[in-house]
Amino acid sequence: MCSLPMARYCIIKDVDQKALYIRDGQLLVGDPDTDNCTAEKICILPNRGLDRTKVPIFLGVHGGSCCLACVETREGPSLQLEDVNIEDLYKGGERATRFTFFQSSLGSAFRLEAAAYPGWFLCGPAEPHQPIQLTKDSESLARTEFYFEQSR
Repeated sequence: MCSLPMARYCIIKDVDQKALYIRDGQLLVGDPDTDNCTAEKICILPNRGLDRTKVPIFLGVHGGSCCLACVETREGPSLQLEDVNIEDLYKGGERATRFTFFQSSLGSAFRLEAAAYPGWFLCGPAEPHQPIQLTKDSESLARTEFYFEQSR
């Protein structure tokens, strides 16, 4: 578990109240009550190296031992979980921008923009048990809203 005092732990849910969970090394969306999955506690720490007015954050799983990263693929920017400690990123680890998301508020919901790919946002899939992905700002806005439920 992340031991830094400013770390927050949240369950992140999409607009349909489906929670993020991990299966086979991917971050998927599903209903813990009906989909045989357990909501992942996401560790959130700020990226102190970027503009704080944009609320830059790191998203860690497995107690912060693995973090969500943006990578370039032939199809464009994509997401993957990487074995990097969130505390190392917080303390100034290299390549931190690709692990950073700008958190913007939409009432009680949030959007998460990839710092490494401006205009690309975390997006929940329309179907359950599919991985979260990145989408261009102009596409499917409803799937880019997430809710953070405080967890311990």
